[in-house]
Amino acid sequence: MQGMSGNSYEGLVCLECGKAYDSTTLSVCESCGGILTGRYNLDDVEIDLKNRGRSIWHFKDLFPPVSPENITSLNEGWTPYVEAKSYGKEIGASNLWCKLEGQNPSGSFKDRVGSMEVSLVKEWHKEGIFTASSGNAAAAISTYAARGGIKSLLLVREDSTISKLGQISMYDPTIIRVRNLFSTKDSLFKALQKVQEALPTWHNGFVWAPFNPLALDALKTVAYEIAATHTPDYIIVPTAGGDLLYAIFKGFSELKELGLVDSIPKMVPVQGAGANPLVQAIDRKLDSVEDTETADTIAGALRVNFGANHPLMAVKGSGGFGITVTDAEIMDAQKEIAKREGIFSEMSSATALAAVKRAISDGRIRGDETVSAMITGNGFKDYVPRFTSAEQVTLMNSVDELSEKIKGLV
Repeated sequence: MQGMSGNSYEGLVCLECGKAYDSTTLSVCESCGGILTGRYNLDDVEIDLKNRGRSIWHFKDLFPPVSPENITSLNEGWTPYVEAKSYGKEIGASNLWCKLEGQNPSGSFKDRVGSMEVSLVKEWHKEGIFTASSGNAAAAISTYAARGGIKSLLLVREDSTISKLGQISMYDPTIIRVRNLFSTKDSLFKALQKVQEALPTWHNGFVWAPFNPLALDALKTVAYEIAATHTPDYIIVPTAGGDLLYAIFKGFSELKELGLVDSIPKMVPVQGAGANPLVQAIDRKLDSVEDTETADTIAGALRVNFGANHPLMAVKGSGGFGITVTDAEIMDAQKEIAKREGIFSEMSSATALAAVKRAISDGRIRGDETVSAMITGNGFKDYVPRFTSAEQVTLMNSVDELSEKIKGLV
């Protein structure tokens, strides 16, 4: 692999107007408000897709420069990519694949960004890192902050699940629950600004391109890993802020420019029925994502009423479309993929599976087309158990009863 020090990186560029920026810029374009993204000179870049890497840093030639001693990693990335034949057959999808991001160290795709952000904190000599999150990003940031030996402060929404808060607390960050943290874009931005004022030497590690454009380059490694197996016709992505969706599009776009793939998959964001500003913008053929009044979905990680334009660009650029699914569809998909494939999916991740079923039923995807569903988080993050007490599970008073009674239970 060429340029292992990151020398293919040229800086940040606005996706809307093309204006160039310094690599440490943590904002949107000052001229047009567009999202920034890392720009790379691909002329001398070589990407090794034939050999499995140990972490996302296998692809560091297409990352911003980070000195080897500052790389903070737990071998994130290279998550399993498995065919879901049984569930696929049930819903009419003969070529359904699942990318199991829940098998990252803290249990979600956000670990890719956590590794990148904390590595940059050390590279840029910041004293600590803070973020706001519904749970998964907070877990990732605190995980890698612990790994890198730096301080972390986490703002979490008031309705974050106890399972997520319990996990986050194990890494010993400072945690603050904030009421209405994500109620509007303005309240979120204000909260982050207040923390930055209080901690001016810390890094704002909020995992969203309007604040951290280089997060996209950590997430685009998903595309490289999928391409090591094949180029699917569609990639279905549970979507809130839209970074993962755009990053996968960016990754395949780079691979196409390098001549390593012939086409770019159609990008399909999925959102809950009560929190779907991006899908509404797609369906209405808008040029930008407009805020909605409410954010109500059982998929907690996707419970937003605002968005940004970069995922909209990915959908249009790839010829994709958007899908909205109901709470009932999400819960059913979560149970069915576990029962039929042994895949334990976070509630928000199950939206991807519900979307595949809906798209095939509606005729938007043919049953013989290859579909990749992004399973963004582990089921332990958020699920509704089939029972709430151990008393609901069959109990036998002694082992002597097993032979007689077990046949009536299976």
